[in-house]
Amino acid sequence: MTLSPGELVLIRIEFHQTTGGKLRPAVVLLDSGDDDFVAAPVTSRGPTSSFDLVIRDWRNSGLNVASTIRIHKLTVLPKREIVRRLGHLAEQDRTAVSETLRRAFSLER
Repeated sequence: MTLSPGELVLIRIEFHQTTGGKLRPAVVLLDSGDDDFVAAPVTSRGPTSSFDLVIRDWRNSGLNVASTIRIHKLTVLPKREIVRRLGHLAEQDRTAVSETLRRAFSLER
């Protein structure tokens, strides 16, 4: 399976301290071609930091509710845990993700 940057997926997140898990959306940031991908979690909660990005066009992106991308909470996830593909971020949201990533992880201060 090949994923593209800006794609939204629904992934099963397993609990570490108890049995079970939850289904959560995530936005793909990098698929290097192996069994995992780099993603940022998506939440229905509002922004709590300057690195949280409100998705403007959430309806057309395949999400059910207004959502926020947690740019500073990047994670590596296994592709085998993807339940389904939801859609893609709109151009304006992809641009905002790129700008926020650049700001969050800039080595220049």
